[in-house]
Amino acid sequence: MKKQHLLATPIVFLVSLLLTSTHILAAEDESPVPAMDALFTQEQYQQAFALGQENLNEWEGDPNFDYIFGLAALESGNANDSVFALERVAATATDSGLRALARLELARAYFVTNNLTASKNLFNAVLATNPPPNVQQNIQVFLQLIEARQNAQAPTLNWTISSVIGSDSNANSATSNGLIDTPLIGQIELDPAGQETEDNFSNTTMTMAYQYPFTRDRSLNFNLNLGHLNNFDTDQFDIDDVRGELAYNWGNEVHRFTHGISTGKVNLDQNGFQKSLAVDSSWQRAGANGWYQSLSGTYTKIRYDTNNGGDLNDLRDVDQILFTGGITKIAGSLTHNLSVYTADERPDAAAGGDHNGRTFTGLAYSLLYRMNAQHTPYLRTSFQDVEHDSEHPVFFDTKRSGQTKSLTLGWFWQAARNLMVTGEAGFTDNSSNIQLFDYTRFKYQAGLRYRF
Repeated sequence: MKKQHLLATPIVFLVSLLLTSTHILAAEDESPVPAMDALFTQEQYQQAFALGQENLNEWEGDPNFDYIFGLAALESGNANDSVFALERVAATATDSGLRALARLELARAYFVTNNLTASKNLFNAVLATNPPPNVQQNIQVFLQLIEARQNAQAPTLNWTISSVIGSDSNANSATSNGLIDTPLIGQIELDPAGQETEDNFSNTTMTMAYQYPFTRDRSLNFNLNLGHLNNFDTDQFDIDDVRGELAYNWGNEVHRFTHGISTGKVNLDQNGFQKSLAVDSSWQRAGANGWYQSLSGTYTKIRYDTNNGGDLNDLRDVDQILFTGGITKIAGSLTHNLSVYTADERPDAAAGGDHNGRTFTGLAYSLLYRMNAQHTPYLRTSFQDVEHDSEHPVFFDTKRSGQTKSLTLGWFWQAARNLMVTGEAGFTDNSSNIQLFDYTRFKYQAGLRYRF
């Protein structure tokens, strides 16, 4: 465990003084206690702990040895060993002074190992014995820290509502071409509804985040997202979606792990469209000098609704495996993030949608510039390459492939503690070897985000 410099309080120096004045060390020449005490007094805690480990089998159970070994373990960052040793002294020592000192240091060891309830109870028990004023003062400091840490471990519930209004040059991500060449019947004319459609829109999202901490380093999280996209001129591309996620988080200050399961449902124009079920795991590492790394893997079952005239929608059913790696660098007011990802989507063989099987690989970069506490402009850019597994049923002489490039510029304005104003402009270009799937898209939006 990382050494807690905050915990090297005057309690330690009081202990050293009392050790000398009460002559509690064993008198035998062969005892390692005097040497350990000398090392401890010189603040050579790791050496004192190592010497204790060498003599642990022979001297474990001796109150004087257990006490100085417990102190050395605590100050050298081996708090679990400290708890075991000091518990023995607090329970078995016949010397009342040594027993009282052991209880005080045991309370501190409980604090370091995050056993906050036991630490609080023991500190209060020592406080009830009316110890010297400086010891009382230090105990009060620990009790305040315990209260702050316990409050931080209380369950939390947050709500966020975001709403934007904007303009979309291509609300259905469709081609602008009215005539498409096909290998069998030549040129066909697309229905206007299947071509690029411009519209203004509003998009509202509500998010609930609930966290139940088991300890400082382990928690259970539940997130719920509700969204509604409303296009002003046409309802055909309106989207309602709901997504719920349950995840278990654990780790320490350096490594964090998350394992979760999520499910989602999307309605298109108020009709069932798509359902998904996913399991995922991720790892994040906080490195030195502002460097952070992450890896994640997700398996998702994506299924399309066959009701409301969509009898062939199940041809689009796929199982997706996605891997993502990321690097983040915080350099002063700048935050850089680079991520790469690759995925494989396998269609349901029984449904016969082999042409919907595909692999895609992408690269994304973002840059945030924190001008001050209120304003943060940002930039995002990405590139994705897609390769389909087999020929398209209409364009039967071609395996579909393509690339998608995007660029987004935006701004966050923290107008108040719970209120953020957002603005964003983005461009997307999708090129394909099948003309039907070529499109470009400009999108502009501005909105508010409020956290309850």
